[in-house]
Amino acid sequence: MEQVLNWRKGLFDSNYQVFNKALLKFSLNFSSWKNSAIATTQAGIYLLKSEGFSKPETKILDNHNKVLAVITYDWLRFKAKIVFASGDTFDWSFQNSWLSRWSLNNHQDKQILFNASTGNGLVHTNVDDDMLILCGLFIREYYSRLVVGFIIFMFILFSFKNIF
Repeated sequence: MEQVLNWRKGLFDSNYQVFNKALLKFSLNFSSWKNSAIATTQAGIYLLKSEGFSKPETKILDNHNKVLAVITYDWLRFKAKIVFASGDTFDWSFQNSWLSRWSLNNHQDKQILFNASTGNGLVHTNVDDDMLILCGLFIREYYSRLVVGFIIFMFILFSFKNIF
């Protein structure tokens, strides 16, 4: 069953809302300074908590602190892998150089395609799984924050170079 969902987020915040036919399906609210978020779905509330620097990973926890999935990142290739407690594995990657299209799939029968423009976008999916969709949006925001942080770091570095 093919579904097309809409998502949006604020211009200067990282809070996502996903809609199905104009009805709120779930929301994903990021903390300001950490790569962690709280997802509120119809099935429950989940915590996405990032840890580590050299080998970063994000754990998805339910309201009983049970680990449902682990996301590992490959910073150099802008890719990620999601491994669920059930053993299902999904690969996440950008599909274009503008970082406005990305996909999540298990290379068998499940695939989700994401498109973005300024503050909103579409999700094309052949599965009805909120957890996969919120993982796809979370990883995109994770990498967006890395890119913005790198740009700020380079700006500060070049500003101090001109002072001395």
